[in-house]
Amino acid sequence: MDHPHPTRRRRLRSLRSLARLDLTASSIARREVVWLWTVVIVAAVTLAAVGWPVTATGYDTHPAAAMSLTLLHCSAAILAVRWPWAGLGASVAAALPLMVVTSHADPVWPWPWPVTVLLTHCLTVLVLALRHPWYWAASLWLAGAMLTVLTPAALSHHLTQGGVANGVVLVSLSGGIALVGVLMRLWILSIVRMEQAERLSAAETGRRRELEERNRIARELHDVVAHSMSVITVQATTARYRQPGLEPGVQQEFEEIATSSRRALAEMRGLLGILRGHDTAPTAPLPGLSDIPELVESTRASGIEITYTGTTAVVPEAVGLTAFRAVQEALSNALRHAPGSTATVDLTLTDDGHDLVVRITNTAPARDDEPTPGARLGLAGVRERAAALGGTVTTGPTPDGGFQLTTVLPVTEDDLPLP
Repeated sequence: MDHPHPTRRRRLRSLRSLARLDLTASSIARREVVWLWTVVIVAAVTLAAVGWPVTATGYDTHPAAAMSLTLLHCSAAILAVRWPWAGLGASVAAALPLMVVTSHADPVWPWPWPVTVLLTHCLTVLVLALRHPWYWAASLWLAGAMLTVLTPAALSHHLTQGGVANGVVLVSLSGGIALVGVLMRLWILSIVRMEQAERLSAAETGRRRELEERNRIARELHDVVAHSMSVITVQATTARYRQPGLEPGVQQEFEEIATSSRRALAEMRGLLGILRGHDTAPTAPLPGLSDIPELVESTRASGIEITYTGTTAVVPEAVGLTAFRAVQEALSNALRHAPGSTATVDLTLTDDGHDLVVRITNTAPARDDEPTPGARLGLAGVRERAAALGGTVTTGPTPDGGFQLTTVLPVTEDDLPLP
């Protein structure tokens, strides 16, 4: 399993941050749409409930025609929330016949735009201005102005002074509402963009602080741990020259110490490269299943008796690395907390071949030595590695007073989680 290049990882993290910001902006927009739907539906239902009887009684219109045309005209505002072309078409298709059927009413009633029709027309204009580009609201405003002029001419209906005033009110009121709606839409969009920019800035600030903290940790590791490991390596390597006459067993012990410290130092350099985010991070192969026997052998040199049962199965690189770290941590804990104990390392595949089971068990401590303190982060790290692969880690004491760590890791590509 190939690991992405550090530069690519940073780009992926940036893309994920932008995606999260887009989702946040989308959530805000969805909430605004829900509120708009609610307000428009309530207003449309109210106008329908008032407009139907007013059109039927005040303008002496057949109730069925008044009901159907009023409902169509009020539905235009609801349709305009989602489909601007449907809202525009329904508004014009209903307004024209409403002007026709109300043209023979008593002159005391407003015409060519009855009050409820005028208000519904303005509501649809407002919805188009708030939800869609400006030209949709402008188109409906222009259609209303044309209906005001052309309908009376087509019906040979002479407009009174009140009719002219009615048309002027419609044109001016709907035009003002359209302008206000367009300005409100631009204002809302600017607020959303500003909030998105602020969130992006906050995310970048957090990312910068994270990088600064990682660099600080890297410096501390380099100054403290890496330096100490280098000193141990040099001292163990040069012990035979600085202390002539050492017994062969003692020389072998120093060689084992030098080998272990060199391995730890190499891994430390890789960790420092990752923490610093260098594009030239070490490309040496990571430890895997094939390195566990060597790890067991080097641990035996510390005086602990280990029984090892391995497997020749081929597993993904990440699974092998996690298994290696689990064995490394369990044996380190046995050395620190159970001096004089014996350990058993068992690596097996399940019967179906889908999982690798790594089980490390140590007996109760044989001596009452003071245990070496640790950071209590090793097992947490093993759990995090296993969880990232979809595996599980089980730890706990054994009946004889020892301790057991069991890690189950999926080994087939289909079982591994997507990156």
